[in-house]
Amino acid sequence: MNLVMIGSFKKEDDAEKVEEELRFLFEEIRSLDDSEVFRDRFSDDVKKLLYSKEIYCLMPQELEQFQYDHSFERDGKKIRYWTDEWDVSAALKIMLTGGAKVEIFSGDNYRESDVKE
Repeated sequence: MNLVMIGSFKKEDDAEKVEEELRFLFEEIRSLDDSEVFRDRFSDDVKKLLYSKEIYCLMPQELEQFQYDHSFERDGKKIRYWTDEWDVSAALKIMLTGGAKVEIFSGDNYRESDVKE
């Protein structure tokens, strides 16, 4: 699956903050030992990591998603996110919590220009 997720924000500052949170999570979660990621509860270290960025919307089972292959970029007030994975609830929650209007579609069946603004 070629999943495309586009988050549109009212303010560029909001998009920038969400971009920073996503980069932080993808970098930090990938650096953790699997025993920290594949758990039913957050470890104390993971709680400190998330709470240091005021991220409260994620569930322990969603941390694994930050180890998936992905790419994303910010262009002004928009963040475009691409992956071959189906499970994107963690990134979706980060965007929604940051104030985005989010569109998700198959990049195999649609181009971004086919999706109305």
